[in-house]
Amino acid sequence: QALASGWRAALGQIRRGRSGMADEAMAVEQEDVAPAPPGKPVNDCFAAIDALDEAALRKMVAAVLRKCPERRLKIAKDNQLTTELNMVSEEARQKAVEDQYKEVKASLHADSSNSDDIDFYERAKFVPMRLTYDERKYLRLIDSTMHVSQYTDHMDGAGAASKMNPARKLALQMKQLCAILTGMQVAHSYEQGQLLMQNRDFNSKAGFFQTVLEIGRRYKILNPERMRDSYGKLMYFLQDSRKPEVRELLEFDSLVPIRSVYETLQKSSRGLEMLEDPQLRTATMEIMPEGKNRTQIQREIRAKEAAIKHLARTYCSVERRRKHQGGFRGYPFLRSSYAESDSDEDAKHNEELTEDEVEQCIYSLGDHSTYLRFNREPCDRLIQLLKEYFHPTEPGPPEFSLAIEEGVAGARLSHSHQRQYTFVLQSMSLWREVLDNMFQLWHLAEEDLLDEDHAYSLTDTGQGLQRVQRSQRSVVAMQKILSTVQRKVGGWIGSSTVHLGDHNVPNALMFIDKYIQVPRFLGPLVLTLDKIPQLSESSDGMKEFINSFGGVKVLQKRILADFFRHAFDGSGADNFFDAGSCIDGRLTSAWNWCSSIEQKPYFSVFLLTGFSGFDGKEGF
Repeated sequence: QALASGWRAALGQIRRGRSGMADEAMAVEQEDVAPAPPGKPVNDCFAAIDALDEAALRKMVAAVLRKCPERRLKIAKDNQLTTELNMVSEEARQKAVEDQYKEVKASLHADSSNSDDIDFYERAKFVPMRLTYDERKYLRLIDSTMHVSQYTDHMDGAGAASKMNPARKLALQMKQLCAILTGMQVAHSYEQGQLLMQNRDFNSKAGFFQTVLEIGRRYKILNPERMRDSYGKLMYFLQDSRKPEVRELLEFDSLVPIRSVYETLQKSSRGLEMLEDPQLRTATMEIMPEGKNRTQIQREIRAKEAAIKHLARTYCSVERRRKHQGGFRGYPFLRSSYAESDSDEDAKHNEELTEDEVEQCIYSLGDHSTYLRFNREPCDRLIQLLKEYFHPTEPGPPEFSLAIEEGVAGARLSHSHQRQYTFVLQSMSLWREVLDNMFQLWHLAEEDLLDEDHAYSLTDTGQGLQRVQRSQRSVVAMQKILSTVQRKVGGWIGSSTVHLGDHNVPNALMFIDKYIQVPRFLGPLVLTLDKIPQLSESSDGMKEFINSFGGVKVLQKRILADFFRHAFDGSGADNFFDAGSCIDGRLTSAWNWCSSIEQKPYFSVFLLTGFSGFDGKEGF
């Protein structure tokens, strides 16, 4: 209601402004909202405007304001429609507009990366260890704790906390932090929880809290589609727990590094040598069934199992002595009885690299290979389909041309077919490179989030209160990735601005969250395209339905043409700072296309191929 009032007030100022703007508003309304019947012109412009619903009104006002920047600025300031104008200078906004059609030439370098050339030594530093059976019990503990927690509601909500003085806010923060830690301990061990509530000695349980929190972070990196709400609360909880004044009161640091393959192998003098063993490639390879008979698949499975056993026996410092113990080796204090062990033998055992741990390291590296294939494959397939169905310079029939024009069908950029072809290719190449380096970026993002030297500020970004924080490590890493892509594709079309730490992408958590969504919307699209031939062959009626679109190939090309045009047309916002051709804006346009999928003429084909949405079970 408040937003509606703001738009109505803005409309009133438009009425009181230049008379020409009212005529322009009516033209927009007649074109996009409610066209008047031929021969019956609308005489009362303002009466027609008052009859518009909220969506049509917002669309019309946005279109009118784009034509007059001075009035847009005044109306937005007077009615407080957004805080964006206070955060972005006019100079920065003007530069964003100029960058939309910027073109950078670079010497073209062939992609020298080869899947056969894997640097396991460097990769192991960023690959988290797969969770053991015992660790999964503590995963359920941290996931459930954060799921029911209302910590961010209390601390980041628009209520009393944001208006408190620093001393009272610290008191509230400590109360919430201690409640979460105490609840976690009570859920794990009722007796230990009772004791903690009495003595408030959180330092004595530091090892338990550090490990449980690390397990949650490690699991999320390995499974980006899980803990979608819990992980954000967990990171914001850790952000606040690392403040010097909070850490002083808790008397311990809640943060420990993510347990990686490299760190685990370091326990033995020979552990790191395994990363240079040629058999490691066989032990971590993913066995794909395409184009292979059963005998060949079985042979590869046996070779992989033999390589794993050989590496585990060769590079362990302690052979497998028993299959199951109470607790897990890396963290002896997480036993079912939660009893600290003073055994010299156990202490020595924890410093040794066991056969089970070597196998766990190998399986973790294998998981990473599967993760890369699953996330990069949709990008690779769409790049392949772009090159297969469309020519770089010749647009062909108008319905299959990739050319876009600002103001037509929602596009906010104007590109020729050749320019749009290159723009799409570069964008998907960038996404592929980001996903290829996702584990490294995730580690850097967590370092930025938990950096004590660059604290966040709770700021109204126009989308509610957000934790805006500098993320220099992530920005530098993205610039390196962008430079790599530019060398591979021979240049760059459009803006190369990386939004991070501003009102578009407030912090590194939002940055990571945006890019782990790429497989979510590309995967269903690729799956639908691949299933169309099977759908056509399923029955005569279905074949006739597909033929109504022109046949399998024509339908596939029509879907691809629409995606390559309007998922990369700069749409998704009414200015070039929030959307357009910048690095972040390309994702915004893609999600904008996804949000309108049900309006596409071919949407029924998506449904018939089993499409349930771009966001899994949670809808479209």
